[in-house]
Amino acid sequence: PPDWPGAGYQHRARGSAGGHNGLKTLVERLGTTGFPRLRLGVGRGDRRRDLSDYVLAGFEPDEKSELEQFIARAADAAEMFAVEDIDKVMNEYNPDTTVRSNARTISGADSAHQALISTLLDDGSVIQELWTSVARGSQLFLLRVQTIEKSWSTVEPQANAFTDSFTLESPKPFGASRDDSLFQYWGEIVSIDPALARGSPADIVGAIFSGLVKLDTDLQVVPDIAETWDVSAGGTVFTFMLRDNARFHDGRPVTAGDFKYSWERALDPATESSTADTYLGDIVGADAMTEGRTTDLAGVEVLDAQTLRVTIEAPLPYFLSKLTYPTAYVVDRANVESGEAWTDAPNGTGAFRLKVWEKDELLVLERNDDWYGGTPALAHSVYRIFAGRPMQMYENGEIDVVRLSIFDIDRAQDPANALHDHLRAGTLFCTSYLGFNVTQPPFDDPSVRQALALAMEIDKEIEVTLRGLDERAAGFVPPGMPGHNEGLAPFTFDPDAARRLLAESRYGGADNLPPIKSYSSDDAIHWAWREHLGLEVEAVSVLEFADWLERMDNLEFGVFTSGWCADYPDPQNFLEVLFHSDSAENSFAYSSEAVDALLEEAAVEPDADRRVRLYQQAEQLVLDDWVAVPLWHSREFLLVQPYVKGFEVTPIGVPQLQNISIERQP
Repeated sequence: PPDWPGAGYQHRARGSAGGHNGLKTLVERLGTTGFPRLRLGVGRGDRRRDLSDYVLAGFEPDEKSELEQFIARAADAAEMFAVEDIDKVMNEYNPDTTVRSNARTISGADSAHQALISTLLDDGSVIQELWTSVARGSQLFLLRVQTIEKSWSTVEPQANAFTDSFTLESPKPFGASRDDSLFQYWGEIVSIDPALARGSPADIVGAIFSGLVKLDTDLQVVPDIAETWDVSAGGTVFTFMLRDNARFHDGRPVTAGDFKYSWERALDPATESSTADTYLGDIVGADAMTEGRTTDLAGVEVLDAQTLRVTIEAPLPYFLSKLTYPTAYVVDRANVESGEAWTDAPNGTGAFRLKVWEKDELLVLERNDDWYGGTPALAHSVYRIFAGRPMQMYENGEIDVVRLSIFDIDRAQDPANALHDHLRAGTLFCTSYLGFNVTQPPFDDPSVRQALALAMEIDKEIEVTLRGLDERAAGFVPPGMPGHNEGLAPFTFDPDAARRLLAESRYGGADNLPPIKSYSSDDAIHWAWREHLGLEVEAVSVLEFADWLERMDNLEFGVFTSGWCADYPDPQNFLEVLFHSDSAENSFAYSSEAVDALLEEAAVEPDADRRVRLYQQAEQLVLDDWVAVPLWHSREFLLVQPYVKGFEVTPIGVPQLQNISIERQP
C-alpha cells in the first residue's frame, strides 16, 4: 500500500535492476490485499557483513529494528540452507514446520531452490512462507515472502511473479564489467601514499602514480614520465626531460617542480617515510633533509618546467633503478595538502585512477583515458579485499588471477586437470631468512646464532612443508640476479655441533639461555629448537602487517623470519640495503666496518666483474657472522584465466595493468 514503509524507496543495495523492478511492481500490484510484509535477507558466503547495508532505506526506527533482527535470523538460516537438504534443515530450524520443496530456475544463478513452509505458532495460527534460495559462486541469496495461511491463495500468484522477476546479473561493482575489467583477490592495504608504500610497483600504488622511469617486464629501466635523460661524464649528474603530455588525473601538466616537491616531501622527517633514505638517499643534500637540517633538497634543480637536474654523491650504476620504486613517484602538492585523507581521492599520474575504495572490502581503479602512455585496454581493475577463499573464488569465476597455495599446486600441475592450462610459474628474486637482532641476548653471541641455525632441518622443511617447490638458499642474492654466488653451499643440519656451540658460547649451554621469544611464524623451527637443543621457546604472532612493519623498523624483534624481494636487479638492493650499518632496512642492528667498506667500494666500482666480487666478499662476511640465515628462494605459481591477455610472471614486480586486456570468446 502507498503508506507501506517501503513505498517510494531508494534502494541502497548494489544488485540486479530486474530485482528492484520486480519488488516495485509487486508493491504496486498488492494494493489492498492485506499482504502484511515483504522481507529480504542476503548471505555473503565466507565473510557475512552487517546485512542492514542491504535493506530498503526509508523505514521508521522501530520497523528498521524489527527488520534487522529478521535479517540476522534469515542470514543464519541461509548459511545452513543447502538446496538438497531444505526439508531436514528447516525441521531442525523449527520443528513446527511442514515443507514442500522443488527446484527452481533463476537466470544467472548456478542453482536455485524454492520451498513453501508452513509454521504453526503458539496461538494456533499458521504462517505461510515462500523461501527461494539462489546460489552463485560463493554467494547465497535468500528471498523470503510471508503471510498468514488463509491469505496464501490470494497472494501466491503475486509472490511467484515477484520471485520470477529476479535475474542475477553479472556483478558490476561500481560499473566494472567482467567483459573488460580485471578482478583480483587482495589483502591488507597499508597505504597508497608513494612515500609510505612498502610494496612493489606492481601493486595498486604503481597503477595510480608514476615516476621518471620504470622497469619493463625484461627488468630494463625505460622511460616513464621522463621522455629522455642525459648522464654527465662523471656519472653523478642526471638531466631528465619530461614528456609534454604527462598530466595529473585532474588534467594539470606534470612539471619538474612537482618532482622536486615530491622528493623533498618523502625525505621530510615529518612524513615518516621508512623508504625515502633507501631510495633517494644518494642525492646530494638528502642526508641534511632526513636529519631535519634543511627543507631544500640541494641535489635537485628545476631548470625549467620540463627539465630536472639531479646530482648524486657518487657515480652509482644502480641509481636509475632506484627511481623506479614508488618512493620516487610524483604527487600533486595541492592534493597532498588538502588533508590527511588525501589518499582517499589521490590525484595521480598513472594509467589508472582511484574510483572507489571501501576500506578492507573493495577497491576499484578505472582507466585514465588521458594517460601519456596511451589509453589502457582494461576499463577497470577490481580488488576484492579479504573477500573469501581465493582459490574457490577463482574456480567460481569471481576473480581472474590467483596465487596458488602449496595445497593447490598439484591439481594445477596435473595435465588432466582443467586448471593445468591456466598455470603460470616463475622464479622470484626473493630470499626468505631467519634474522637476529645481534644486540639482544642471547642473539648477541655469534655461537648462539650459529647453533640455532645448525639445529634447523631446512631441507626437510622444504621437502615436506613446502613440498619441494622452493629452492634451498645458500646466500642472500637469488639465482638469476647479478651477483648471485654459485660457489656458496648451504650449511647442513648438525644438532651435535649446535649443542657444542651453545656449550662454547658465553652462556655456557642451553640451560643458561634466557627463554627464546620468537617472532617467526614457522613452527618447524620452534619444534627443532625444542627437540634438538632443549630450549624454551615462546612463539609470538603479530597479526597486522602494518604493526609488523613498525615493530621491525623499531628493532623490537630478537629473532624472526622474514624475506626480501628485489626492487631492482642489482646485488646492492640485497646486500647494502639489508646489511649496511646505516641502512634503514637493517633490521638486525648489525654493524661491521669490514662489510660497510666492501659495500661502499662495490657501490661505485665501474668494473662489473670486480664489483660482483666485492659484493660476494661482503655477503660471505655476513654469512660468517650468522646475522641472518638464508632459508629458501621462492617460486611463484599462479592461475590466470585464458581470456586475460598480456599478463607476465616476472622475477620482480613491475607495472603491468596498462598491458593487460580481457578477450573473452564470443
